[in-house]
Amino acid sequence: MIHRFKCTVSYNGSRYEGWQSQKNGNSIQEKLEEVIERVNQKHVSVTGSGRTDAGVSAMKQVFMFDCEKPITAYKWQGTFNSLLPGDIHIVECEEVDNKLFHARYNVRWKKYTYRINMGDYNVLQKHYVYQLCKKLDIELMKEASNYLLGEHDFTSFNSTSLEECSDQVRTIRSIEFNIKDDILAITYQGKGFLRYMVRMMSQALIEIGLHEYPITYIKEMLDAKSKSFPHRNAPANGLVLDEVNYFEVIALDEVLNIREFIIGDKTPKEMSVLDIENDYSNNGCLKYYNITYRKGQNSIGYLNVEDGILYVNLYNEDDKKYFLEIVNQVETWMKKYSIMSWQFV
Repeated sequence: MIHRFKCTVSYNGSRYEGWQSQKNGNSIQEKLEEVIERVNQKHVSVTGSGRTDAGVSAMKQVFMFDCEKPITAYKWQGTFNSLLPGDIHIVECEEVDNKLFHARYNVRWKKYTYRINMGDYNVLQKHYVYQLCKKLDIELMKEASNYLLGEHDFTSFNSTSLEECSDQVRTIRSIEFNIKDDILAITYQGKGFLRYMVRMMSQALIEIGLHEYPITYIKEMLDAKSKSFPHRNAPANGLVLDEVNYFEVIALDEVLNIREFIIGDKTPKEMSVLDIENDYSNNGCLKYYNITYRKGQNSIGYLNVEDGILYVNLYNEDDKKYFLEIVNQVETWMKKYSIMSWQFV
């Protein structure tokens, strides 16, 4: 039997070459895989929610791995933390459904924070705060950051090649600025980020805060949609992956995927995805879930939970046969929330 484990890991990235495996063996991924191989007696690859660059740290990065050995999540967590270096720590470990959970594909959003020291150089902070040691015009930075909010083509704001990823449209849900003492923290929340994207956005905002460019510089970069547009990366040591948030998958087979609504989905009744995320039924689950084809993720209907009943709304009568193929999984999920019955609308 295959057991899938979802693990949340914190790490200080200052002495590692990033998340992904490297030729010299000095990556977070390899340190984790070394522990698993020691216990499992064979190599097992871990899959992360995404990659972090060399020098970037994480509070709550998420990874998964599959294993046949009957070892509990509690024992895995203890084993990891007894064998890993002191600057890598497993915060949480749980067994999850290997058909319904994937560390990369089920991500709803990620949250990154870039920290900048505007005061005197602080040697104790140098691994996780960029020591700029200059005052910034934060109000100007806030104004400029509005250009980054929402859905945009971020071709000019990352180093992922167009050959590797032709679609470089991404959605930034929010950007928050917080100041404590002389530390400015800029927190970005979005569905996904391309290589160096957060660092490039941060550097552009820093340059505006230093009055090197006007606030329209952000718009110029976005409009250019060009890898050759002049840009720089903010230093890696200021960046921390704070959190990875996952949407719930109710049921999944070769044809259908029934899951929470995420940014970009067609939604029922002219509701926004953010409205749906905050709309809970009396049973404690969300009121609305999306029914999509697994390939292409095109919506074919939605589930609606009201007064302990699950209503199945399909846009096309012909898709009923596909729903009936997956209804056993749906009924298993219903038991979790004490939903007693379902019906087609």
